[in-house]
Amino acid sequence: MTYNITAPQDILDVLDPNKRTIFYVFGFMNTPTDSNVKTMIKALCSGNTDNVVLLDWSKYNQHIDYPRVFKNAEKVGSLFARSLQLFKDEGFNTSTIYIIGHSVGAHISGLVGYCTNFTIPRITGLDPANRLWYPFGCYLAPTDASWVDVIHTDSGEWGTPKSMGTADYYANTGTVIQPGCPFNASSVLSILSCSHQMSIEIYAESKYEPDKYVAMSCPSFASFIFGLCKNNAKTGVGYAASNVTGKYYFNTTHSLL
Repeated sequence: MTYNITAPQDILDVLDPNKRTIFYVFGFMNTPTDSNVKTMIKALCSGNTDNVVLLDWSKYNQHIDYPRVFKNAEKVGSLFARSLQLFKDEGFNTSTIYIIGHSVGAHISGLVGYCTNFTIPRITGLDPANRLWYPFGCYLAPTDASWVDVIHTDSGEWGTPKSMGTADYYANTGTVIQPGCPFNASSVLSILSCSHQMSIEIYAESKYEPDKYVAMSCPSFASFIFGLCKNNAKTGVGYAASNVTGKYYFNTTHSLL
């Protein structure tokens, strides 16, 4: 079903008020029919545990000109924030809001949290886009929600190398090449794209199997692989992650869903 996000009553009529509502925001050049978007929505809808709303901003992200897309993303984020305010005015319980964003979508999610006059309980950033490609924008920050968790899988390339969350989770160093991604020296873009999207796969799997990934509190990946943090705090990753702070590292032996 498709609804105009600026007409909140139409959406509220189909939401279960007893469930949390997850808003998913896809990334640069994505559309609702892309396989990685379908993977995420299918996972979020599994078990019928939450209301799930996909924010379709594909009308504004289909440009090679990245600065133009990011400026559009900021406008989308502002509109989304105003729409959530309308939701609140119609009686929607804002304590049930959870926003997940991938790539540029993570920064849209952060802007929503920044612009609303109430506090979003949780925002998850899936490999937020690297600000190197457009350093002047509004980016996801730890203060954009009560708790901001970030999964890094392509740090320093398409994904940001910076910690942007209350808690930042680094899968297999958080950089390329992620397990499950084919090494193809003739196609660097394919390598980067796969690693960038692996954050989606990890989160989706965490919805099906909440205990599949366990991350360890650690100041660096080097300390993690040398076993210097084995007595530190551990936490789940993704859907069932607990409200923690700091840097966390985990390994996967991964195949795509």
